Amino acid sequence: MDNEKIMTIPLERGPNSLPLYMQVADKIKQRIDSGEWRDGESIPPEKALCTEYDVARGTMRQALKQLEDEGVLRREQGRGTFVSLSSAITTRTSTNHLAFVVPYVRDSSIPTILIGFQKVAEQAGYSVIFNHVNNDTQQQTEVINRLVDQGVHGIALYPVDSEYVQPIPTLMANNYPIVLVDRYLKCISTDYVMSDHFGGALRAVHYLLDAGHERVGLVTWFSPSISMEHRALGYEQALRERDIAPDEKLICQVEGYPAVDIEPLKDYLVSPQRPTAVFAANDQIAAALYRAAAVVGLRIPDDLAIIGFDNLDISPHLDPPLTTIAQPFSDIGSTAAGILLRRIRGETSDLQQIALAPSMVLRQSCGIRQPQPQP
Repeated sequence: MDNEKIMTIPLERGPNSLPLYMQVADKIKQRIDSGEWRDGESIPPEKALCTEYDVARGTMRQALKQLEDEGVLRREQGRGTFVSLSSAITTRTSTNHLAFVVPYVRDSSIPTILIGFQKVAEQAGYSVIFNHVNNDTQQQTEVINRLVDQGVHGIALYPVDSEYVQPIPTLMANNYPIVLVDRYLKCISTDYVMSDHFGGALRAVHYLLDAGHERVGLVTWFSPSISMEHRALGYEQALRERDIAPDEKLICQVEGYPAVDIEPLKDYLVSPQRPTAVFAANDQIAAALYRAAAVVGLRIPDDLAIIGFDNLDISPHLDPPLTTIAQPFSDIGSTAAGILLRRIRGETSDLQQIALAPSMVLRQSCGIRQPQPQP
C-alpha cells in the first residue's frame, strides 16, 4: 500500500518573518489571482487548509478573517467560505484600507517598517493590506493595478528597483495617494521616505579609515536601486576625503536574490590585493562575508574587519557581533503612513521627500586598531 505524503505549502518561520497568518493570507490571495479558485467558488475547509499550510486553526482563522475584511472571501454559516471578488470593490470602497507593497520578505526590516506603518494607519481608522511581489516588476504592476481597482485609499510602495515606474506616472497624474519607501524612482518625482544611505555609508567607511585600515573594500550586490547606489557613493566619497583613489580590486558585486552568492566573495577574500576591512552594503552581505571568510580561513576581526548596513535582528547574534549602520525602520514606516494619510485627506503641499538619519551600532566585528605612537 502506497503511503501518500501530504505536501505542505512552505512558510517563513524564523524570528524575522512576518506573522504566519499574514503569510497564509498572502498565499491564498496568490492562488485566487492565479485562477485556482474563481469568483463564487468555495475554498477548502479550515481543517484542510490548516493541514496544507501546517498552521494552527487560530492562525488560519486570522488569515481568513483578514481576507474577509478585504472583501476577497465571503464566509457563510453552515456552507463554507467562498471567493468573493465581484464584491471586493464595494467592500473595500466602504471600508478604510491602505496597502503596503514590498518586493520580498526575508529579513527583519520589512516587518519592522510594516509595524510602524500599521500603527499609524490603525490609529487613523485604516486597516492595512499587505502584498509582496517576489522581486518581480511585472507582478508589482499587476498588484498595484489590482489594489487601485479594488478601491484601496492609498499605497505605500517599497519598489523592486529605482528604474521601473509603471503605473506610478498614471497614478501621480490622477493624484492617487502613493508614497515610496526605502528608495525613490529616477524618472519621476514622488513622495518618499528612506534613510540617508549616503551619509550612513560615509560614516561607516570613515570609521574604518580612522581605525588605521588603508585597504577598505566595498561589497554590494547587483541592484538598480537608489539605496545601493547611494551607499556606494558614500563609500567612494569617504575615500576621496582622505585622498584615497577608489580601487576596483577592492570592490566586489554579488547576486543578492534570493540569497547572497558567496562564491565571488571567496575569490575576493583570497586575492593578493584583498582588503583588510570591508564596508558591506547591507547586513545580509555582511553575514555572507562571515561565511566566506570562514571558508578561506580568515578571522573576524583579526584578519578582516566588517561593518554592515541595516542592523537586522541577526546582526548582534553573528560571531562576532556585527558593527552596522542602523536604519530607523519603524520611523520610516510611521512617517510614510503619515504622509499617505495627509494626501488622502486632500493635502496638496510640495512633495515630501524625507531621508531619515541612521545611527552606528558598535560591536566586535570592527577590530578597532589603535593608532601607533609616532617615533
